[in-house]
Amino acid sequence: MCFACLGFLSPAGKISRRDVMLRASALGLVLPFAAPALQMARAAEQSTPAPTDPVSAIKDIIAKANSPELVAYKAFEINGTDLPWTDLGLDAMRGQQVTFLLGGRMWLSREHDLWFGPGLIFHARTRGLRPIYNPMLDTGTMTVSHDGRIEVARSAAEWANEDGALGTPEDIYKKADVKITGIALLWRGDAAVGVKSLLAHGDVGGLLKSELARIARGGKLPPGWSNLLGFGGGQEVFSQGADGEIACDITGHVSIIERPLPLPLASRPRLAWRWKIDQLPSVVAEDQAATHDYLSIGVKFEDGQDLTYVWSEYLPEGQVFRCPLPAWNAIETHMIVRSGKADLGSWKAEERDIAADYAAHIGGPAKAISKIWLLAVAPFQRRHGACRYADIKVTTGDNAVHKV
Repeated sequence: MCFACLGFLSPAGKISRRDVMLRASALGLVLPFAAPALQMARAAEQSTPAPTDPVSAIKDIIAKANSPELVAYKAFEINGTDLPWTDLGLDAMRGQQVTFLLGGRMWLSREHDLWFGPGLIFHARTRGLRPIYNPMLDTGTMTVSHDGRIEVARSAAEWANEDGALGTPEDIYKKADVKITGIALLWRGDAAVGVKSLLAHGDVGGLLKSELARIARGGKLPPGWSNLLGFGGGQEVFSQGADGEIACDITGHVSIIERPLPLPLASRPRLAWRWKIDQLPSVVAEDQAATHDYLSIGVKFEDGQDLTYVWSEYLPEGQVFRCPLPAWNAIETHMIVRSGKADLGSWKAEERDIAADYAAHIGGPAKAISKIWLLAVAPFQRRHGACRYADIKVTTGDNAVHKV
């Protein structure tokens, strides 16, 4: 989901309505900047505190704490003109833990108050090697995978591959209106012990307390699921319940997790699931780029296309539309399978004929499905979404059942 490709980023930090509309039009993007829908979304949005620069305050705490757990630390800044990746000059050994505390924003449009928090776009790795770590939240702790230097970068779903090659053209990438400030804390032993040693001497914006709570949660993805490339932190959004349910809880972030399930379309696969939506993340229709926040279950096909099934409060059941985000517009289709808010908070069962839906609404060359997706998207209106999934399965025409 190349958010940076939305086309209304500004290197100067200021952009006119005319420039926004021209860039959007050039991408074939209809943005509801003057529409009542976006005004309603903004009016309904809960107030968000201004971002803080944590670096100087954390440095003061480090000086007071003189923590024996802290091996070294490095402050850093990532700006729009910086190309990935930046070497922090911080040497780590495999198995060590490094905590990142982040501040700043990536602005899509200052005029329209469209921005992403730093945790969503911050990434780290060691010695130029995979895996890439993305905390999604504005704090996170990475376990070092290789001996060597720690590198950091920013990406709004702009990686071409798992090695961290940039998929967005450099000239577009460098036009981003973004500034991330942060500090990397390299620990001798358990990161939780180290964070506690600093927290005893103060905090800044609740970052240390939040990271300690995140570590204590010990979030894990449901078994068999993994994060989609470019979207880390799924373990902070999706969790496995004791009864087999998958819970989803998100506020202002993005998570897409996937599970492999290769099945030929000729086998007539049918996707069935139950879900209970407690809160939808959008207060307006989700078919416009600036309000494209939703909860969904989806299917990815071997040709790279994907089809996701959405519960919308505002769009009518049966409506089908291509993703309004550039780059994803060419590969993603959304179908409204349930509409309204009367059934929110209640378990509802769904079933879809995947091959029929693909033929009717995509019509590409795919001969098989490849993966099942769960999607939680809420970065635009920055609101809360919560739901649960249960009994996800794909049944083929010979009555073979594939539980997901």
